[in-house]
Amino acid sequence: MLKREKFAIFVEVTGPDGNVHGDIRTVRMAKQIKIKEIAARAGVSPGTVDRVLHNRGNVSAASREAVERVLAEVKYRFNIHASAISLRKEYNIVAAIPTAVTGEYWGSIRKGIERAVEEYSDIRLNCTFAYYNQFDIYSCRSSFDEIAAQNPDAVILGATFVSEARRLCELLEARRIPYVFVDSRIEQTRPIASFATEQSACGHLCAKLLDAIAPPGSAFAIFNSKRIGNENAYNMLAREEGFRDFFAGAPERVTKSEFSVLDPEEGEREVLRFLAENPRVRGIAVMNSRGHIIADILRRHGIQGVRLISFDTTANNIKCINEGSMWAVLCQYPEMQGFQAMQSIIGWLLYKRTEPAAHRDMPIGIVVRENLPYHREFLLQEAELLP
Repeated sequence: MLKREKFAIFVEVTGPDGNVHGDIRTVRMAKQIKIKEIAARAGVSPGTVDRVLHNRGNVSAASREAVERVLAEVKYRFNIHASAISLRKEYNIVAAIPTAVTGEYWGSIRKGIERAVEEYSDIRLNCTFAYYNQFDIYSCRSSFDEIAAQNPDAVILGATFVSEARRLCELLEARRIPYVFVDSRIEQTRPIASFATEQSACGHLCAKLLDAIAPPGSAFAIFNSKRIGNENAYNMLAREEGFRDFFAGAPERVTKSEFSVLDPEEGEREVLRFLAENPRVRGIAVMNSRGHIIADILRRHGIQGVRLISFDTTANNIKCINEGSMWAVLCQYPEMQGFQAMQSIIGWLLYKRTEPAAHRDMPIGIVVRENLPYHREFLLQEAELLP
């Protein structure tokens, strides 16, 4: 069964092999202070607090000041939807995403979801995170099976493996449980909303940038991470398609390789062996957020003259950009994705409503060393900049 906990506690579980494995944790809303409590603290009647909240007038300056001081102290958020819902109902939401480590891509999506739960704290939201290992299809299957055994009010789904995602979506649709995609969209499914970049466009842009910064006539390499199971990650395949499309007139310039994330030593041998066999490669595109692994290998072995582009402003990728071992990353604004996904879930649960732009293409940011300081500041504030 899904483990439910009262407070927001996130524990990254590391196995004997040194790798982070999936786990399940729960975030509950922060308890909203009641009007009676505000009134008692401010020394006024509950009716006075209500008039201040709704700006109805007939309140003395001293009473208004006392109420507003308490509201600021308790960080009260007035919910304009409160009259439209039953505050006694608790909504159980499951976010099924890869293991979310702080400072990494999925950790940012988790943070966006948490911020939405906090923002709408006067709605009774109980969000359970069901994590899985994104490099292991069997871990994903196990996590999705646990969700299938539950009966949540809604699901936020970060889909890595297409077959497993479709299987879960079919079950949710049969039970009329709404779900929202983050990070990717899966064909032949019917989510109420989705928030993701156009992955083929990401791959095409990555190829265009590498072609512009590498020496004329260079060869290029696509690096994907190995997965346990018989299926590659959906996003990597779509990005590869866009990358190859850019070089459609000269397909011989593009070579593909894989490296192991779960076995770093073997992964390093694979990368070095590939580069030795392909000396013309002067540009590498890592089709996920693990570009820092390749960048560190190049740096440790003194391999220069190879331009590297990866995805997502993770802590490790930012470090590589600052050091100069990575030329750029393409950013998908994961925190914004998580925040908007939860917003869509709330709109549906309260009003069975979807916005016109519910299936939203997220912007594609290009982050290099020169604009990183400004871009990072924007990323920290992205949830406040939502339309």
